Amino acid sequence: MPKIADIQETPNPNAVKFILKEAVSHGTSHSFDSAEKAETDALAKSLFEVGEVVSIFYMDKMITVEKTDGADWDEILPLLAVPIRAAESVGGATNGTNDSAASTVGGAI
Repeated sequence: MPKIADIQETPNPNAVKFILKEAVSHGTSHSFDSAEKAETDALAKSLFEVGEVVSIFYMDKMITVEKTDGADWDEILPLLAVPIRAAESVGGATNGTNDSAASTVGGAI
């Protein structure tokens, strides 16, 4: 189960980036702009089920969630944290030595 290391604002005020301590995928990005498209992806499906979610992008140790204009981050963030913490982590290095491209770039974002 991935632990959330940080939650970062993005240039889009309707999106936040969850930085995780454990990877939820390795090297493959996953992007969904509707709940229907996320039906076969357990993590994305569970995030859309929170409600008020417009899109989800995740790769390695990072998940970006975009909310609707009307949703309040103070209300939705704790709800989003539940399925993220419950998500299956993928095997691999979790001690800071992960050499994936996303973890290398992730430190600079």
